[in-house]
Amino acid sequence: MTVFLAHDGSLNGDWIARYALHFAAGSTARRLVVLHVEDANISGEPLHERLERLTELGERMNVGVEVRILPMHAGVFGGLDDHLRQQEDALVVTGARVAGGRRGHLRGTISEKLLRQSKYGVVAIHVMQPGLLGDPKRVLLALTDNAPAPTAILKLFAPAITHLDIVELETVSRLHFARLSEAEAAALKRDGLSAATRAEAGILSSTGLTAGRIDTHVRVTDDWPKQVAVEAGRYRAGLALVEMPSATSGALSFGHPIEELMRIAPSDVAVYREADAS
Repeated sequence: MTVFLAHDGSLNGDWIARYALHFAAGSTARRLVVLHVEDANISGEPLHERLERLTELGERMNVGVEVRILPMHAGVFGGLDDHLRQQEDALVVTGARVAGGRRGHLRGTISEKLLRQSKYGVVAIHVMQPGLLGDPKRVLLALTDNAPAPTAILKLFAPAITHLDIVELETVSRLHFARLSEAEAAALKRDGLSAATRAEAGILSSTGLTAGRIDTHVRVTDDWPKQVAVEAGRYRAGLALVEMPSATSGALSFGHPIEELMRIAPSDVAVYREADAS
């Protein structure tokens, strides 16, 4: 798998680059391809200096860095998408707004558009703790709806992870949660444990992580963003990994759970979508 970084030339892009370098360090080729689409926001010497520092950082990490400056095509997203669709087995690392405000962090961004396609893998990262330098050590993987673990992504990041907490979230409505019987809660927890165990088995068989570095947990909740934030704090995670909702779920709103999580999480948040198997 080749790791690509969509760099917008900003300081936030430099923070995201740290994560991209750690992903690339876990790849066989130890290579990072930096993509920048030419626009009027930043160019010339400021852009050159940022990219040069990134190349030097890659050298210190024993990661080769290649920079590709791309033309626009119907905007920045089109330029990136045109290029990435021609690559085989690509994972692109991108950012979420450093300060979302009422606009949200992913809503309406190039990163959301990248996450909406399925031809290549994408990880969009909202950095809350720049001091981690893209090396959070403890990672929380939040899974819902019996979803499989993102093993291709975790395989790249595994060398940088000292401990992974898998939390399977069994989500019910608030009305149902208030009336949940002990028997129903026990049944949900059994289902969640089975899903968490399957996810752990997939990770153990496909990544470099070992059983001693993984713990599994099950939570029944009526508010999964709040629960993920609580679990990230409980396990002192530097990064929370969550899957991007299906493209059929519609555009992200300001109140969408993904947006809410980015507003309240005590950790960095990475929203991922792996490429379709086809």
